[in-house]
Amino acid sequence: MALLWGRRPLRELPDDEENPVNEKPAPKFHLRRLSKSSAPVFEIAGALAPDACDRARDAVNACFDAGKTTDRGVSLPTQDVLVSSLPQRSQDEIREALEASASRASDELPPDIRLEFSMARAFCIVYDAGGQKGLKKHTDGRKEGATLLLLLSTPGIDFEGGGTRFFPSVLEPSFDAKPPKGSTVVFPSDTLQHEGLPIKRGRRLLVCVFATKKKRQGGPRAAETTACECRPGPGCSVDASDVEDPCARPPEPTSCADPCHIKDGAEVGASECACVVS
Repeated sequence: MALLWGRRPLRELPDDEENPVNEKPAPKFHLRRLSKSSAPVFEIAGALAPDACDRARDAVNACFDAGKTTDRGVSLPTQDVLVSSLPQRSQDEIREALEASASRASDELPPDIRLEFSMARAFCIVYDAGGQKGLKKHTDGRKEGATLLLLLSTPGIDFEGGGTRFFPSVLEPSFDAKPPKGSTVVFPSDTLQHEGLPIKRGRRLLVCVFATKKKRQGGPRAAETTACECRPGPGCSVDASDVEDPCARPPEPTSCADPCHIKDGAEVGASECACVVS
């Protein structure tokens, strides 16, 4: 049965690609669908290099340990560190990885549609065995959009357990996404219920950004918004600040009392970062 995301049928995968044997890492930006259910959930391998993951992970941990977090959820508050709080090098590397992932996922949409997002809204969810271990079932609430989750931590080393469980429909079984470090999971954010499975040890760090579908006009860089509507409500984890104008509203300012990025003309370590959400 062909699956639909947008207006174009998604290609069916051979049975042996449904759950491939992980004998060696998949090629960079290799896309595979995680289930043959009605839910188009994709894993994009190797979006962020291992050393870049480690740099971002250490910076996020430093801000988290210093208490520099923000609760963005409406009814499902999470412990988050804003990507804009990280050193500029990590911000750039994460942005490039997410842009490449969105571009790759856009290949599964009609040719005149692409996924776009604002890095000003990107944040890192911190699942901590000593605090918030997971997140209950919910939808992300952005109509005609997609959620991108980029894993910074190393499974089995930085954490045990965890993963994202998806619930396609009452007639279909749930399935789990447990990507390797540096891979991105992409899925529809408006209707697909999912939950963050609890971790048993350590910390699991996921960069999250919400993308919208935009229609190209007059060339690859010209785009017209086809749907930018946020629908918060029970079980919706969308930030309240996204509701007024999710397409154009400027982000809340973020400042660093002791900036993470430059100090006396040189980069400083993440441990020196003192990020404050104003």
